Amino acid sequence: MPRRITITDNMTPLATKLVEANMTKKALSEKSGVPLGTIDQWVRRIRVPRDVYQLYKVAQALDCRIEDIIEPELAEAEKKEGRGV
Repeated sequence: MPRRITITDNMTPLATKLVEANMTKKALSEKSGVPLGTIDQWVRRIRVPRDVYQLYKVAQALDCRIEDIIEPELAEAEKKEGRGV
């Protein structure tokens, strides 16, 4: 029996969209063409999505807008710490 994942408050918007779409990270990677490792790092907040083309492909695969899957406050915090672009 497959494991059922529920939405929690501390999930990234991308992780929430994956649960809502009943899709795995691997399936999203295959559908969007974005590497699985990249998607995994975005979901686990290890990396902040920066490539607008990858974000666009992921949003298309999830049938949503880019704004629905990003966390702008996280990117802003990295910028203030000197880790951003």
